[in-house]
Amino acid sequence: MASHLLRTSLRALSRPALRKAVAAPSVSVNATRFMPMRPIAARFYSSGTVDSDLVHKLEEELQYEKSNEEAAQPEFVKEFLQANSFQIEDKVGHDEVSLTRTFGNEKIRILFSIADINNAGPGEEFLAEGEEAEDDVAPSFPVRASITVEKDGKGAVTIDTVAQDGDMAIESVMYYKDNKLAGEQSAEADWQRRGLYIGPQFAELDENLQALFARYLEERGVNAGLAAFLPDYVEYKEQKEYVHWLDSMKTFISA
Repeated sequence: MASHLLRTSLRALSRPALRKAVAAPSVSVNATRFMPMRPIAARFYSSGTVDSDLVHKLEEELQYEKSNEEAAQPEFVKEFLQANSFQIEDKVGHDEVSLTRTFGNEKIRILFSIADINNAGPGEEFLAEGEEAEDDVAPSFPVRASITVEKDGKGAVTIDTVAQDGDMAIESVMYYKDNKLAGEQSAEADWQRRGLYIGPQFAELDENLQALFARYLEERGVNAGLAAFLPDYVEYKEQKEYVHWLDSMKTFISA
């Protein structure tokens, strides 16, 4: 995320000085005209002294980010959608993104969050003696993806995975008799899920059973291509949200 150095000082903005009340000389009441007093609060601006500097800095950062953004949908997104049957549901201002598709009589949803970009490392890795760094390999970071497979009237299965380095690693497999519990985002649904058996430790299952679950996902498009796509989309989405945040902050403060 691009960022400029902050200015070392903000320009000084002076407030209008308050007038001190001066005692008027004693005069006849009949000779005095009573003038209405303006409320003290009306003598001051409604905005703070730092607002203009903050708006200027936000605008500066916004223009810089916009000058580097792609006007159209990135090629890697187009290629992924053309090669797969997924549709992207991405709402501005939300940190979660979902991929949806159908597979036979199944409805499949993959949910992931841009919050996982915080798991990105510093970009430098320790190499064992004799190993050389590969310049053409971009550093990857883990992205958690929750995959839900639903069948009408038959319940749903949720498989929690982690995408990293071109691999979709399965962490857990859960079954829900009620489809709503698998995807409903509410306090009541969350409370009901807490009381359910979440399934065995996946790593402790028979290796052949683990391999079959992996193939089960691959047939539904949860494969190495998806594992490579998720970190790239998280970075792309986070950048879009950052630009939207800059614009929203600037609009609010300057209002």
